[in-house]
Amino acid sequence: MKLLIAALLLASAKAAVIQGVVLDEETGNPLARTLVTLTPLSGASLPANSAGVLSLRTGERGGFTMLSVRPGWYVLKAIRRGFADTEAGQLRPGRPGMPFEITADAVSNFFQLRMRHLAAMTGTVLDENSEGIPDWPVHVYTAKKPVRRVTEVKTDERGNFRVGGLEPGLYVVRSGAGLLEDDSPLLPTYYKYGLALETAEPVRLRLGETLPDVLIRAAKGKLLQVNGVFSSSVAARLTLITDTGRRVIATAGPFNPNTPFEAAGIPPGPIEFVAEGTVAGAECGSYTRVIAEKDVAGVRIGCGPLYRPSIDWQGVRGVAFTPIQARRVDLDGTGPPRTLRTDEPLPPGHWELTLQPPASYYLASIRSQFGGEAASRDDGWFGLYLGNSARLQIVLAPRPGTISGVVSTAGKAVAGATVYLELYNPDGPEKRLQLWNLRTDPDGRFTFPQLAPGRYRVLSSFDFDPDDVNLMDRADVVTLKEGDSVTKALEMLLP
Repeated sequence: MKLLIAALLLASAKAAVIQGVVLDEETGNPLARTLVTLTPLSGASLPANSAGVLSLRTGERGGFTMLSVRPGWYVLKAIRRGFADTEAGQLRPGRPGMPFEITADAVSNFFQLRMRHLAAMTGTVLDENSEGIPDWPVHVYTAKKPVRRVTEVKTDERGNFRVGGLEPGLYVVRSGAGLLEDDSPLLPTYYKYGLALETAEPVRLRLGETLPDVLIRAAKGKLLQVNGVFSSSVAARLTLITDTGRRVIATAGPFNPNTPFEAAGIPPGPIEFVAEGTVAGAECGSYTRVIAEKDVAGVRIGCGPLYRPSIDWQGVRGVAFTPIQARRVDLDGTGPPRTLRTDEPLPPGHWELTLQPPASYYLASIRSQFGGEAASRDDGWFGLYLGNSARLQIVLAPRPGTISGVVSTAGKAVAGATVYLELYNPDGPEKRLQLWNLRTDPDGRFTFPQLAPGRYRVLSSFDFDPDDVNLMDRADVVTLKEGDSVTKALEMLLP
């Protein structure tokens, strides 16, 4: 018993206490109920009985206390809705924090984490007399191509709107289509000018700031109508999608297999019709795309049976099924990612797919054998079109490349340094094809495994701005061939 008590006292003597408070940087008020996490650096030598990641919520006065923290290197992080994630030791809001070491003789450490609100914008949708239009939809899109719809809000009784909770960056803003009180139609109109995306003026949002006076003068014009017949022998629905939203316009089934439909108030441009249905476990679906420049009449849409996808795995033999991540891409935005079941049919339309390849392979491509089109790649996702019977060709190539090394400054290794790796095409319209980041281990080491052949740029900084197009010009350039293993000694970029 005495030996046990002595062991417990010795263990507690080597465990530190981490305390702190989380505050709103703008007001200085404490932020209660904020999630605080303490994460050990990957590769840190922790005792076998270590709790690993510690998490708790702040109290009413924003304070927190973590007991029995073992020696090692850690990252302390605060997460709260409406605020940017904040890490201890940040050079500025939105940047990665600096890890810290808990030594064997440490007793207590105190941290003050000051959180900053995410970006926001305010504005007004105006009519021809510069009066605000109440209860009118406003859409926000990413400015970087491919353009994606982020969110939708509605104006208040004075035509004003506010959009918050946005990550810093570039966006385009657009009013929706609709009818005024006298039934005069308004077309979707971009800030600052015009009906076309090419004439839109992007707005730049910065962390903690609210951009005012985003004024949209909604343009008058003719809205379109579409009509036709929706046919299905099983219970199914037909959804009409534009880049400003979606609505169900018809249902069909055994008792009404041929249902006429009519939809009005459609802005000129692309339209998607998506049919979905199910009965007794069997599914049906269809996808139709129309470019509407005038009223569209006599559209006939069915709901064909869906089949289990056929996957042709190339480059590997005897590899167990690797989970595939999928997300649907429609005109009104990209859906959430989900893991596909092995027997799950995919409805027709545009999708983005990716997967984590097994060890000793890299993901070379994902193609749709429907039409033979090669998929486009976006941030590690391969975009492609699928029909009712998805036939996928997935190429996993052996001999992936690796980029590894040590980050140092003034000859001393930097523990927990953030390293950024960019796959880029210097001759393309979008130079950055994909961006990864990780932290070095307590000895300053890093490794990016399972890389495809290509040109890469790599750097380390605690003050990395992904929108700074000139920053990566200071990076080290690496050209990887299949199976290459490159070692780079990186000097930390200082502000």
